[in-house]
Amino acid sequence: MMSNDSGYVAGIVHHDAFDDLERCIASLRQQTARPAAVAVVDTGADPARLAALAERHRDVDFLPRPNLGYGAGANYALRWTAEHLPAVPHVLILNPDVELEPGFAAVLLREMALRPRTALASGKLLRPGGLLLDSAGIRMPRHRRARDRGSEEPDLGHYDRPELVFGVSGAAMLVRRAALANLALDGEVFDEDFFAYQDDTDLAWRAQRLGYEVLYHPDARAIHGRRWRRERRRSIEPWVRQHSFKNHYLQIVKNEPVGQFIRNLPVLLVWEMLR
Repeated sequence: MMSNDSGYVAGIVHHDAFDDLERCIASLRQQTARPAAVAVVDTGADPARLAALAERHRDVDFLPRPNLGYGAGANYALRWTAEHLPAVPHVLILNPDVELEPGFAAVLLREMALRPRTALASGKLLRPGGLLLDSAGIRMPRHRRARDRGSEEPDLGHYDRPELVFGVSGAAMLVRRAALANLALDGEVFDEDFFAYQDDTDLAWRAQRLGYEVLYHPDARAIHGRRWRRERRRSIEPWVRQHSFKNHYLQIVKNEPVGQFIRNLPVLLVWEMLR
């Protein structure tokens, strides 16, 4: 445990990215709003290195689990919080390749307190070096291929106002625990059938349909290394790319109302033919 109840638990979903994880934990220690606890859900890829890391960070809770995907890891962090720190109102779900600026959590906690219908929130994510945007929230075009707003664009201030968005990246997502009972399907907040990729947009889509808001705030800033980039696509294992391909259609089937699907069908068909 890092400190007393300060409004959130940080849950890091980790798979064999130990150098990134060290930097992520270090950035949590620098938060002006310190987490009540930091829990690392680890897939067990390297038990020896995990044990060495745990020895260096005895105030962090390391939770080895089978590798059942990002969603399963995030769900375990949510359940662990409910069991061990039930009074803490938020969970900050993180990828290990995220380094938060010191005010990241404080900004989002402040804004969530002002917006009781906000279930999910994040800030301005930047690529390493801080010059290019990684994600300023997520938009959902009519062809239903979710897009990170501003991805790979220079950060010139065009996403410098707080606004409600379709979704936010699961790389750094603050979740309001009071909304979880409504957001969960069969006990899963993140759909574990997705395994990897687009489970954050699926959750955001569900939140929107249930009448919740999703907030982007540019004053909450972080660096995101992002493994999946356009120029690295071919280096991603085929089975992982298959999950991403499958999940695109799965989230449409789960979330798109029939009437909206019919209205969007011409755009969907043209886009799929072009692909």
